[in-house]
Amino acid sequence: MSPSTRGIECALAALWLWSGLQPPLSGWDASIALLQRLPLPAAWAAPLFLAACGLDIAFGLLTLWRPCRALWLAQAAAVAGYSLALALWLPENWLHPFAPLVKNLPILAMLLWLGARREISR
Repeated sequence: MSPSTRGIECALAALWLWSGLQPPLSGWDASIALLQRLPLPAAWAAPLFLAACGLDIAFGLLTLWRPCRALWLAQAAAVAGYSLALALWLPENWLHPFAPLVKNLPILAMLLWLGARREISR
């Protein structure tokens, strides 16, 4: 593993950990309100939110401790799934001034690049 690859892994770990920890600590109501706009029963919003936060935290920790091709591909699938849900049911995010959907494109590219590498981390 090259030093630059480890830097990418640490950056991705920080992103996943922040994405899993920050919303329930400071954005609970806003997050639940967004999830309630999806075509799912309203009662699913909080459990789905907590599950997504848990998945993000798990991805962050695994990125630090056990990076591997399967992890990169699982993360890419999650980013694609999150992005698809936003694009379909919260399409205003395409034009949001902070560009949350557009930022997922380079993240997805990094994950696919890591997943395609022959070198297996640690």
